[in-house]
Amino acid sequence: MAEQPSPAKPINVVLLGPPGAGKSTIAEALAVEQHLTVIATGQRLRDEVEARSPIGRAVAAYLERGDLVPDSLMDRLLRASMDMLDPECGFLLDGYPRTMPQAVGLVGMLADHGRTLDIVLALAVDDDEVVRRLSGRRICEGAGDPFPVHVDDLASILRCRERQGHLVQRDDDRPEVVRQRLNIYHEQTQPLLEFYADHKLLRWVNARNTPAEVARAALIILKQEETA
Repeated sequence: MAEQPSPAKPINVVLLGPPGAGKSTIAEALAVEQHLTVIATGQRLRDEVEARSPIGRAVAAYLERGDLVPDSLMDRLLRASMDMLDPECGFLLDGYPRTMPQAVGLVGMLADHGRTLDIVLALAVDDDEVVRRLSGRRICEGAGDPFPVHVDDLASILRCRERQGHLVQRDDDRPEVVRQRLNIYHEQTQPLLEFYADHKLLRWVNARNTPAEVARAALIILKQEETA
């Protein structure tokens, strides 16, 4: 009897990049193609704030100012998410780690769950493009499920208005907050690039292209990793 091939090992991925690089956008596409569970810590934090949970009340002021949430709170949030993961399924981390202590702590957290990190995708985009993207971003609310709109995208704005929705700018998308978020990224998150490069995990993706092109490039890298 022919020997059955062993099942593919679940791949565990971290997405790195400045705010506005498009991490959440490509995470969705990669998750579908690679059967990954997305852990988007930024969205989970906003959900906690909206629910006025203990964590949400603790982090609300940090998010409004564009500051990083303390490592202790982020670790609690991530550990709870990791505990719920299907052990047969890989994951894609979007928004964590953002500091060196988080990156070091992630190693131990993964070991506790019998996992290792396989690859880090770093999305490259310059600061001016980030400010343009985020300061022009709005959320269409009041028209069913909220959806993102950019002030340069007339078709999306008209779609929102046709549905009787209204445009809302998130506090952390205000230009002064975006600049603050970028300063923090360069100071606290950018050192992770060297850390992961030293561990031979880092792969670069040009994030100036369209979301579809960025997702395609990232997917090629993941597929190469699977067959390596």
